Amino acid sequence: MSAFTPAGAFRAEDCLMLPVNRSGMQAGRFFLKKTQETLKPSKVSSVLCAVNELKKNKQGLFRAASSMFRRLGIKSVSMDDLARTMGVSKKTLYQLVTNKEELVMMIMEEDFRRDMEVFADCQNTSHDAIDEFLRTSRYFIHELREISPAAVHDLQKYYPAIWKGMVRQHHVAFEQKLVQNIERGMEEGLYRNNIEPEVIATLYSGMMMVAVDRQVFPNYDRPLSEVIRQMTEYHFQGIVNQFGRDRLDQYLDKKALK
Repeated sequence: MSAFTPAGAFRAEDCLMLPVNRSGMQAGRFFLKKTQETLKPSKVSSVLCAVNELKKNKQGLFRAASSMFRRLGIKSVSMDDLARTMGVSKKTLYQLVTNKEELVMMIMEEDFRRDMEVFADCQNTSHDAIDEFLRTSRYFIHELREISPAAVHDLQKYYPAIWKGMVRQHHVAFEQKLVQNIERGMEEGLYRNNIEPEVIATLYSGMMMVAVDRQVFPNYDRPLSEVIRQMTEYHFQGIVNQFGRDRLDQYLDKKALK
């Protein structure tokens, strides 16, 4: 028996070992028929359709939940609300996720994956380090403008483990990208050459964590997107040299940071 053949699996050569009597021939025909049935294109197609439908439903759930959580907050959106929005039964919903907490976690993971793709795209398609950081900042400002204060509050209050894990994950990844951006800007002659990339990156990512703390910047005070905008401009003024400042002004004259 081949090492790749599961124990007890039916093999074509096993037909030679079947008893040559009426009952044995019937048994052989039965095995061959069942084996052929499992290989019928119609059955394979049905399985693939079921898998595709499951993936389609899960993607639809992510889109619906992400949109509703962002607009309305997490606590106020129930699984019944999501089922009605998607036009499916609650039973179907629970075939896709175990509970609401798992759904929140999966959405956060998907958001992180998308953020990493945007970071990489900004890095690969930008003209220089300043352009890269401006593109990344515009993405964050746009994303934060779409998120209601209730969503951030609910995530911090009702899902603290997910919130802390997400912040830590973003913190590590963002800090690495910042170090790379600062090193790039120094090589391009746009940033000051007397700064330490690791120190500046840690300071900025630390400010980012303070910015999303609504006890420091309450909802009624100013939008989170505005806090990030001012923080980005503050960051640039501390690291660019005169050549970099002129380049920054050129970029902002063409497209403001908003």
